[in-house]
Amino acid sequence: MSSVDDPERRVLELERKCENLTRQLEKVKAEQVTYLQNVSHQLVAPLNAIKWHIENLTEARLSVDRAKKVLRSIYSQSTIAVHLAKNFALMSNLEEDHALTALKEPLQSVPLCPLLINLADDFQPLGWDKSIQIGVDSTTFEKAPPVLVMKPLISQAFSNIIENAVKYSDSDSEIRITGIHDSSAGTVTVEVTNRGIPLPKNFADVFERGFRSPEAKNKYPAGTGFGLYIARRIVELHEGKITANMTKHGFVTFAVTLSVKGLEGKARVRDPKDRTAS
Repeated sequence: MSSVDDPERRVLELERKCENLTRQLEKVKAEQVTYLQNVSHQLVAPLNAIKWHIENLTEARLSVDRAKKVLRSIYSQSTIAVHLAKNFALMSNLEEDHALTALKEPLQSVPLCPLLINLADDFQPLGWDKSIQIGVDSTTFEKAPPVLVMKPLISQAFSNIIENAVKYSDSDSEIRITGIHDSSAGTVTVEVTNRGIPLPKNFADVFERGFRSPEAKNKYPAGTGFGLYIARRIVELHEGKITANMTKHGFVTFAVTLSVKGLEGKARVRDPKDRTAS
């Protein structure tokens, strides 16, 4: 091999690498454009709905019953807008392979049952529009101790799972939230079960970034495919486990398993006297 061949081959290899990098960059740019379009569309829709309802209320022509329904819808749409804004704010942090110590939120001991009841109450107005009831079986949490977590993050993870269940459940159905305490493993598992569209053949696909099945797109055309991905990343940050399963009768269960004290010493723990982190 001549002395010229080796430099020429290296130049060709570098050119191929540059071409590959250029294609990857173009793909990333296209994804960013799609992402921003989704952000705009997802946020504008509930804000427009809120604006329209407020205009109706200011006309003072609505009956008391109708006004109550309008206010309930405003609450639902504002819940969606806040929920989406939190998801989009989390995306940049969760795309990186951060450890718990890199995040500003402190760990705190959180009883899951009251947290889940509050989240169920937040999303219940969305369920009413489809005659869907969201219920937390508090008896299944009676023996479950609090878990050491970053409360705002874990709240968002469960919010995403519950919202997903509401969007894709059948009308006139129930979303059931239960808990399982495994004292030997030192864990608490939360299960969110609903009846609705089927999971994909590979259940784990639902946790991939941007994944939306044909059934999901048909049932709810507006969507980003980020909600369950964000839930997965948050659970992974907490060294927990998230799974999706489906029975032959069409019931879908999302299960999140968290350690009770497994994160001790791995991040800053909130001072119980400090109320600002709650």
